Amino acid sequence: MQQDPTANADSTPLEVSFDAPIATVWRGDLVESVHRGRHAVRDARGETLDSLGDPAGYVHLRSAAKPFQALPLVFSGAAEAFGISGEELAVACASHSAEPRHLAAVRSILRKAGLSEDDLQSGAHPPMHAPTAARLVKGGEEPRPIHGNCSGKHAGMLAVCAHAGWDPAGYRDPEGPLQRLVRRTVAKLCGLEPGDVKLAGDGCGVPVFALPLENLALGFARLGAGGAEEFPEDLLEAVRKVRDAMRAYPYMVAGTGRFDTRLMQATDLIAKSGAEGVFAAASLSGSDAEPGWGLALKVSDGAGRAIAPAALAALDGRGVRVPAEMKEGTLTDLHGEAVGRISPAVH
Repeated sequence: MQQDPTANADSTPLEVSFDAPIATVWRGDLVESVHRGRHAVRDARGETLDSLGDPAGYVHLRSAAKPFQALPLVFSGAAEAFGISGEELAVACASHSAEPRHLAAVRSILRKAGLSEDDLQSGAHPPMHAPTAARLVKGGEEPRPIHGNCSGKHAGMLAVCAHAGWDPAGYRDPEGPLQRLVRRTVAKLCGLEPGDVKLAGDGCGVPVFALPLENLALGFARLGAGGAEEFPEDLLEAVRKVRDAMRAYPYMVAGTGRFDTRLMQATDLIAKSGAEGVFAAASLSGSDAEPGWGLALKVSDGAGRAIAPAALAALDGRGVRVPAEMKEGTLTDLHGEAVGRISPAVH
């Protein structure tokens, strides 16, 4: 019998046929490229309000999970014990650009927890903020783990270990007490059992979670709404504090010129992007009649350039309006001249 060329040894489809066009790249008056993907919108009660493609398909959350991963910093009591500020809590949710304020906040978390940069196991890469990266090179410095965009998340995890009396050196261990706690927290927020949350390795060395896209949308809906009825009081408090920190300090969640920061500054949303074309956002307004909603988006080919047009089109469907300049997806040549644009494929 002839082998199906669209399946691998684990019978996982290689061709994601249920994904739909979500962004188009125009060069001149011709479409040069098309990005495919899917999205899901759910309210805090778990009702599906909108979807494109297959909302039940699993996705790796990547950095979109960071607000969930920061929750134990609050409900463990570590944030209160160490006097973690709202700005510092926001950087624990961040994929930051390593600008001076970001680095100062990460160092402050570590110092308050009795730790140092040497305790970070987040890996190193050049700052995402180009002027900061240039200054590092000019000064003859090599990037250190604190410059990595995940250092805030790692500092928060280390603070939980320091408060709980767990060995900080093992904070990345998937079977250690911290990462088991984080996995249970992600599952709780997203309406799943821990065993339904799949694990793999993230770029920074901690476990990355995979779950259905619609459950990521639910998790963000609950984050925006401040929790769910069945949540214990300590988790409710943590959800609200993380949400409020992101809203109060959007610059700390990403940085200068970054999409997440600009979107939160221009709207009343919370938002978080992740690697490989993952994005999630939530409204903060909600009541028993209108419980608020969460959006989760995945770009099939992982292209970051497709996130903004696809996300803004989906958000427009929820009545979210942004400044006109945020919608401009202009492509330029090496002389800085416009040669094309990237626009949503779904309106």
